[in-house]
Amino acid sequence: MPLSNNNLFLYRGKNRQGQYIEGRLKAENSQWARHKLRKKGIKVQSLKKCWNLPFSRHQSIKPSDISKLTRQLAVLLRAGIPIRKSFDILANSYEKAAIKHMIRDINHDIFLGDSLAKSLSNYPLQFNDIFCNMIKIGESSGTLTPILERLALFQEKSEYLSKRVKKALTYPAIVFIIAMLVASIMLTKVIPSFAEAYSGFNSDLPYFTQLVISISETFNQLWPYIFVGFIVFYITLYAMIKKFTQTKALIHKHVLKLPFVGNILLRVILGRFTHILATTINAGVPILDALKASASAMDNLYIKQSINCVREDIIGGLSLHRALAKQPVFPITLRQMVDVGEESGSLAPILEKASQIYERDISLLLDTIIPLIEPVMMITLGLLVGSLLVAMYLPVFQLGHIV
Repeated sequence: MPLSNNNLFLYRGKNRQGQYIEGRLKAENSQWARHKLRKKGIKVQSLKKCWNLPFSRHQSIKPSDISKLTRQLAVLLRAGIPIRKSFDILANSYEKAAIKHMIRDINHDIFLGDSLAKSLSNYPLQFNDIFCNMIKIGESSGTLTPILERLALFQEKSEYLSKRVKKALTYPAIVFIIAMLVASIMLTKVIPSFAEAYSGFNSDLPYFTQLVISISETFNQLWPYIFVGFIVFYITLYAMIKKFTQTKALIHKHVLKLPFVGNILLRVILGRFTHILATTINAGVPILDALKASASAMDNLYIKQSINCVREDIIGGLSLHRALAKQPVFPITLRQMVDVGEESGSLAPILEKASQIYERDISLLLDTIIPLIEPVMMITLGLLVGSLLVAMYLPVFQLGHIV
């Protein structure tokens, strides 16, 4: 059941052939549910609202489930199994209630006369506009199986790349948080104890020790204000992002300029953009519709706005590479490749090649950086904690000169 305003209804009735049928239907209310059933030629005998949803948010369907489902459906259709039978097989092969019910709902919608694309569009969180549009093209052109295989490959690549990027970024974030917690504990608990012990010394403490004690005293006085200020800043920023689109776009723009992180994210986004554009153009989607679909798939609002600007410029008469050149986020290398693709009439293959180049660059970058992250972060954490400890034990080392 998609997380939307639709309710779930259980119905029983007769179809045009006089056969008794029963099933589930999603609609805003009972009147609309009856209207939809009548439109499909079903004479309703009973209609009840289902209050207990088949699955809830904590049983959500993951992207890996969708890529697996897409791949399995492509394999079954390639083997010549009819689509409804394929969905029956898939529904029986899953143990997770969420995806099992989703597959059965989609299959039931197909039974009622909806196309596969229309049935999938009832689950917008699992099947986005690009997915549904590609399926629609595959159904109308008789190339559904190749389209499914292409979508499955794209999802598998995206999922693999996403996992690698998250792994590369999560570890430093965890170590940074641990380092901040350790430093906070030492500044609020450990260092004040040393400072009290050294207060009776008749000689000046080493400068480094005095500096750390001074930082500890300042932190102990200001940490409530720092904490409250951070919470207020976070809430204010979150509210501005939610309310003001331009604020969100500006933040997303500056995220792409962050050292290390921004470079990786930009390459991931450009790789996704070029791959989606190549796939949709290959499927026969007009360039304007392909750009619209690509923009809808972007999580970064700054990139989404840039793609929409490119689309508007093309409507105004510019070529794709000239429209891209007006948006600084698209690198010159990509623009040159698009120019060559437009001149040679091979835009889709060129875009696919660009996508492969970005994927290769990201893999090489991650292969280089990931092995270095752990030792660098451990050394940084060690230096932080070690510096604080050395500062506290320096007076002990120099005890003969101090006492």
